[in-house]
Amino acid sequence: MNIKQLIPKTTASFDSASTERIKSSYPLSPFDKRTIDFISELSKEILSDNEYNRIPAFTALGFWLRKSNIDRIHKENIHLFNNASISCSPAGLVFHVCPSNVDTIFIYSLVVSLLAGNKNIIRLSHRTNHPYIQFIIDKFNFLLEKPENNVLREYIYIVSYEHEDEINSFFSEIADIRMIWGGNNTINLFRNIKTNPRTKDIVFADRLSYAIFNSSEILKLSDNDLKELVRKFYNDSFTFDQLGCSSPQLIFFKGDDEDNLKAKQKLYKLLLEISIRNYDADMPSITSLKFNKLVDDVLDGSINGYYSDDFHLVFAPVEENKNIEHSCGAGYFYTKDIKHWTEITPFISKKIQTITYFGFANNEIIELIKNIAGLGCDRIVPVGKALEFDYIWDGYNLLDELLVKRKIL
Repeated sequence: MNIKQLIPKTTASFDSASTERIKSSYPLSPFDKRTIDFISELSKEILSDNEYNRIPAFTALGFWLRKSNIDRIHKENIHLFNNASISCSPAGLVFHVCPSNVDTIFIYSLVVSLLAGNKNIIRLSHRTNHPYIQFIIDKFNFLLEKPENNVLREYIYIVSYEHEDEINSFFSEIADIRMIWGGNNTINLFRNIKTNPRTKDIVFADRLSYAIFNSSEILKLSDNDLKELVRKFYNDSFTFDQLGCSSPQLIFFKGDDEDNLKAKQKLYKLLLEISIRNYDADMPSITSLKFNKLVDDVLDGSINGYYSDDFHLVFAPVEENKNIEHSCGAGYFYTKDIKHWTEITPFISKKIQTITYFGFANNEIIELIKNIAGLGCDRIVPVGKALEFDYIWDGYNLLDELLVKRKIL
């Protein structure tokens, strides 16, 4: 098997003997102080680097790893450990299959599993080659070489390999849990691979996300506040090329016709400006991609027009929920004007992951939740927080899922 081991740093090959050694004992308990100290040190290494701490996805990761946030997660899950008749223990060995389109997700997946006390094998796509991923790998190896972190060297194995059935089968057969992040195609691929009958799969299917703006509240904003709102929406959208499951694809504008039009124009103008300044992409190829997507959407009746100056940014209005899927990304947004929450209902399904919002009071969000109850949507968060990972994700409490509960009589 041609497996490249990235963490821990070694010249030895990963083989069956390695897995026997890994699974021999589990000295760390859930929320072990040694684990928390390691994660905290990793956070400091990330946030103190002046080159990479300016990248939004990387900065968000560094803040999420801070001890204060880990303590919050522990506090919010303390009920799992305070039941006198139930004991929580690590589930065992977790095999993480991570995507290439959201290249920091492997760290979040790993850390939640570490907090549960599990040992981990993470398959990192060979296509994940961003410089800051090498940076984080180097930091992991640097910290694992410290004597106080020696125990963690058998809890964190990050490997890379091509799409090889033999290797996927090898790891699947020894895993107690598989975390499969790659979407529907990856899930179907791994469900056809033999596992231990007791192996548990936690799967993350293809998802779709929306944004909702209160048009009248947008029109009340000062120039600086509007620019800040658009900056947050840009980070939600253009990070990972708008291809992340929580990146908004469809924008709802809620208000009367005049306010919706004015709000849409203001948002488009500023979003176009910030994307031209900051979005680093092969624009000729991206333009062609968006043009082809536009033609396809017109031909299948998904949209009834479009607004775009030069295909750097596209707003394409829809009348109904007809074939709305992930756009081609890179600044291609569907839009929909609404006056009432009930108009969103036809667009909600179990496929919807995140709704980001701006300009609504708590009671209005509660009204939205009542309108979509039972239909779908796992997260409703303010604009700017679409990509903020947490232990509750895609409807799972991941920490709970990664523990074994034993009844004590």
